[in-house]
Amino acid sequence: MTSKHASDLQLATRVAEGDEAAATEMFQTLAGEMFGFARKMVGDEPTAEDVLQDAMVGVLRAAAKYDGRVSLRAFAFGILRHKVTDVFRKRGREILVSSDDPERDSFIANGHWQDANFQPFNEQAELLDIVKRCMEDLPFNQREALELRALEGLSSQEAAEMLGVSSDNLRQILHRGRASVRKCTDAKYEGAA
Repeated sequence: MTSKHASDLQLATRVAEGDEAAATEMFQTLAGEMFGFARKMVGDEPTAEDVLQDAMVGVLRAAAKYDGRVSLRAFAFGILRHKVTDVFRKRGREILVSSDDPERDSFIANGHWQDANFQPFNEQAELLDIVKRCMEDLPFNQREALELRALEGLSSQEAAEMLGVSSDNLRQILHRGRASVRKCTDAKYEGAA
């Protein structure tokens, strides 16, 4: 066990014993990064806040089970991952219907575009949108691995630890994810042009 994991274990032990200052310290240490990850994964702030709250409650309840084999951060992100997965399962059972007109605010009263500098096609924005859509279509483990490495900037070791996979397995997941995004982006970008 590293010295960092030993200090994590001490913090988790204090949390498990009901030390509110330790719980606050743990929350302040983890919440910002966990919220950012949750927001990227679920796509909206209110749901990310709910997921973060559920995950932090889960971390507090499971603090007594933390044994220091992995970092407290990896332990907490493992719980967060399960909460994100629960959201996707629930979304799969919901029918999403919106009554909002996506172009409602695009026009002024006389029927002209709201933005005088409207550009009907922005190649960079279009490509970024295609990449985002392709990322959303990835299997959850590939999307999550790419988010952790590329967007969160975690090292391979940290990402593998958080995902509960070996470094070799993470490399395979990342390779497949990147290849899928590349193939999807090429196909959709060619179709958009």
